[in-house]
Amino acid sequence: MPGTVCVLKAIRSIEPAHKLKIDQNKLQNCRSNILNLVNVL
Repeated sequence: MPGTVCVLKAIRSIEPAHKLKIDQNKLQNCRSNILNLVNVL
């Protein structure tokens, strides 16, 4: 599932996001995917 991969990436990027200033749009997309997965479950 692509969503699962996105969740893993989001979890891994939580810490580096503050240090490396990861693209906020990509992070927001991952968060949206996580919310969608939660709603599906």
